[in-house]
Amino acid sequence: MKPMKFLFFFLITVFSAQILPAQDSDFLLDERDGNIYLVVQFNDQWWMCQNLKFDAGEGSSCYEGDETNCMLKGRWYSWEAAQRACPEGYRLPGDEDWKALEIFIGMDKAELDKRYNRNSGTVGKFLKIDGGLGFDADFAGIVNPISDDAYFNTHAYFWTATEHDEINGWARVMEKTKVGIDRQIITKNYGLSVRCVKDAVAESPD
Repeated sequence: MKPMKFLFFFLITVFSAQILPAQDSDFLLDERDGNIYLVVQFNDQWWMCQNLKFDAGEGSSCYEGDETNCMLKGRWYSWEAAQRACPEGYRLPGDEDWKALEIFIGMDKAELDKRYNRNSGTVGKFLKIDGGLGFDADFAGIVNPISDDAYFNTHAYFWTATEHDEINGWARVMEKTKVGIDRQIITKNYGLSVRCVKDAVAESPD
């Protein structure tokens, strides 16, 4: 390999390593149903890196009503159901938790409070499946109030714990074809995926 070409690839490798630092990882056993999840530490928080599968009762469902889909891509939750769905020791991440994750990955602080797509830091790209950080946002789509499923395999929707008003809650959305991550307001009775978070205050995440 020619010296200049070698230098180019070396610099790209170093630059990529700075953008995508190695993360500590572990596993979480949800004792309520026996499901096991990969968890990864981003800065001072542990995040579940698979969609939650726990049946929270009313307000949680499977794609096309098929439990197999729940095992593959997690359950869908209304905003109210999402509030009670996370296992003990973890919580539904609020809007501020998501912002902390986004800053850590490289989002410009000036974009944090914007609605819809925010491109800086290509945060959505890094959080998707095969994005390099292990978060692996799965494109499980969304369920509307009359149980029609939409955007399956093209969009990933995640509830936050933060309420916008009596009817709507804040959410995060990623698309296969976009490098950014949307910050959206979605009606609470829609079904979205859930990732749980825990502050890294102990040596072990579970």
